[in-house]
Amino acid sequence: MVTALDPLGAEYDRAFRTLLTHAAGKNSGGAHLASTVAALPRRAVFVDAGAGTGRSTAALADSFERITAIEPNPHLRDRLARACPQARVLAESIATAQVDERADLVLCSHVLYHVDPGQWLSTVQRLASWTARGGQTVVVLQNPEGDCMRMLRHFSGYRYDLRSLPAPFTAADLHHEWRTSLTTVPGTVETPDLDSALTIARFLLNDAPLPTPPPRLDELADYLDQHHRTPGGRYLLTCPQDYLHLERAA
Repeated sequence: MVTALDPLGAEYDRAFRTLLTHAAGKNSGGAHLASTVAALPRRAVFVDAGAGTGRSTAALADSFERITAIEPNPHLRDRLARACPQARVLAESIATAQVDERADLVLCSHVLYHVDPGQWLSTVQRLASWTARGGQTVVVLQNPEGDCMRMLRHFSGYRYDLRSLPAPFTAADLHHEWRTSLTTVPGTVETPDLDSALTIARFLLNDAPLPTPPPRLDELADYLDQHHRTPGGRYLLTCPQDYLHLERAA
């Protein structure tokens, strides 16, 4: 049976590392963020909202003078502090964190899975409120048409789609301060064996509340064999990433 993974546990950590090991295209996402940073008119302050282990925080840290990282999970926060020791770390959620200095880049990467969709707009508006003039808020989620999100939808019924956000965000922008755009960056996950594919699939299914009863491991294995096993016995899933850019007028 597929069980929820404890974000504080070693099993969660192993599953996440397995995903990173077998994900192709992660460098494309990094390159996309790097080009976004390079185009900013100023690079004084960076806020990473939901920084996790600090992987993205550390990758972009050298481009900014000051960094604030928001991460409520204490286990992830320990790794974040090691990955990016120069960051000021706030042990709070996005909803409660107080960011006093406006940022040239506010990044929120793969966090909205864990936010009620009814709170997405208010969450993104809060992120945008931390953004300096001429700066950007960038929100990242997997594209809903990728194989990984189709699998999640098949087993949980949940669909996450950043494309639902630009219209209500723009409608609430009474002073026309913001320009929105959405870019999809290709990505895939490829594993040499079923065990690794199952580990990654379990990790991805934890991006949504598991149904009652949760799927059995043999059901998940059958799904992977039917839809994602290659003729050579490997397992291949597409996982394109959507980058929603909210650019504030200077």
